[in-house]
Amino acid sequence: MIQLPEQFTRWLARSEVRLLSFGLSAVVAAWLGFFGVDVPLADQFVKRFGYYVMFGMMALWGAALWRLRRGIRDACQPLCRHEWLWAGLVIALFSLFALTAEQFRSKILYDEFVLQSTAYNMHFFRDCAAMVRGYDLLGVFVSTDNYLDKRPLFYPFLISLAHDLTGYRSANAYWINGALMPVALALAYALGRALNGLRGGFLAVFLLGSLPLLAQNATGSGMELLNVCMLLGTILLGAAYLRRPDDADRLSAFVLTTVLLAQTRYESALYAAPAAVVIFAGWCRLRRPLLTWAAILAPLLMVPYALQNRVIAHTPILWELRDNKESRFSLAYLSDNLVGAYRFLFSTSTQFANSLFLSVLGGLSLLWLIGWLLWRRPPPRLADPAHLSFACFGLGMLVNTVIILFYYWANFDDPITARFSLPLHLLLAFGTVLFVAQLDRRLPASPMLLAALALFTLGASIPRQANHLYSHLGIDEIEWEKRWVASQPPGERLIVSNKSTLPWLLEKKSSILLGRATLMADRLAFQLQQPLFREILVMQSLRPATAAGDHQLVPEERLPSNFHLELLAEKRFGTKLARISRLVAVDLPAEPPAAAGNSADPRDGGTPDPSLP
Repeated sequence: MIQLPEQFTRWLARSEVRLLSFGLSAVVAAWLGFFGVDVPLADQFVKRFGYYVMFGMMALWGAALWRLRRGIRDACQPLCRHEWLWAGLVIALFSLFALTAEQFRSKILYDEFVLQSTAYNMHFFRDCAAMVRGYDLLGVFVSTDNYLDKRPLFYPFLISLAHDLTGYRSANAYWINGALMPVALALAYALGRALNGLRGGFLAVFLLGSLPLLAQNATGSGMELLNVCMLLGTILLGAAYLRRPDDADRLSAFVLTTVLLAQTRYESALYAAPAAVVIFAGWCRLRRPLLTWAAILAPLLMVPYALQNRVIAHTPILWELRDNKESRFSLAYLSDNLVGAYRFLFSTSTQFANSLFLSVLGGLSLLWLIGWLLWRRPPPRLADPAHLSFACFGLGMLVNTVIILFYYWANFDDPITARFSLPLHLLLAFGTVLFVAQLDRRLPASPMLLAALALFTLGASIPRQANHLYSHLGIDEIEWEKRWVASQPPGERLIVSNKSTLPWLLEKKSSILLGRATLMADRLAFQLQQPLFREILVMQSLRPATAAGDHQLVPEERLPSNFHLELLAEKRFGTKLARISRLVAVDLPAEPPAAAGNSADPRDGGTPDPSLP
């Protein structure tokens, strides 16, 4: 091990040197992230080196948590055997309810497939890019036309890490979220316990465990549950740091957790501001600044995130705007989003994955907390570390929710975007814990609430978790197509999809879109004559055409008349029919005789290009 001279080591440990180093790191990071790198280079950098930056961050984070392992016992009161038993039993029960309410499958159409496709390329090629097309070439599946997606990289990296350790399988994404559900509830118990002792811990688990929205994410492959875990972990580590602001290991673990939290969801980078407030509060308690090298490097570790967002800002196609929208954020979206939020939070219908109990009690608790803070104005330097850390990040959750309400597609009553409300639900849950802590001083509120929550869970929450009305019918259609293809004799197939190629590419099945099939008719004809594939399957859909129940092909999915199909299977989904056909022939126009001496290049009317479509 290399040892630096003692005098140089002491110089590096001086506060002013570290403050200057942090300032230099922040300036360099801001320049690189927002000004110094042009968009094409930023795109290539994140795609080619984003994986290695994530790996480095994970390694630093793991080392920081390993060094902190002994201090964790000091950061919270140890649990007795009975508390371990009861807490573990409650967490296990709520996790079991969530994981058995529905089968493991994608919940958000295409979003979760894009995350998995990025993880695929991170695993096989170390590229942070999503797939567009892919082919099995002599036993090796190759993805092509890859692009940098808008979604942060932490969750895809975790999936790719699972692939590295256990072998590639698309189910790894579901297993990760299944494992994160008890972790989220355990972190909720730890934070609730820090805010209001044993009762607060159980109350937090009951409030979040009975939230169907959280449970639904446990059986999907989205990044929401990871975001919940990282947010709760950041709050707990912030509280641990405030208890011992002189502990460098606690500061490093807190800072690195915040950096990874910023890489979990788009808007989670805003939690860097509450983290900075917590660190400043620790300096005030310590009466001097303390910076570790992990904290000094933190701005530089955020550069790939800044570059990725810069690419997104200059690539409007990644915004996925609807036809009548021109910007991602606008005041014009606020009114509709507020109405949608009200409908979702206070609905009594099983159509929504909300918790009316949490919405009402949490809303009243937040109003009381805001009034109490304005009336009492407690000095932050005397606040309990857990309360102060939660207050800082709770304000961040509130800002997060407000920003989301200005987003063009953030109606909480939309099954696809209801997940955006999870940070708000965390704020409601732990606001309730703090409110009940005040009530417990005058009457035993916690036992009564826990009994009411137990009845609510059995009577409303579990049936709502098992209600699949929130699921998109497109997911059901994709799952049926995959099951049908899997039931056929083995062999290589080319799937011509009317929806997305990603569900097939993730299964290492060659796939193209219907539009591309129309453009590449000559290549498909060549494949039918000298096939690399056992068969070419075409996916289409039919919509109602008459009151008598007749259906017709969706015009956009109708192939030209020179494509000849053989019907194989049909299945109804809602009012629509999904159809699977086999491509049996493609008629090509007769080619004029080639002039003597001309090349056989297909652009000159010669032999068609035999390459893949």
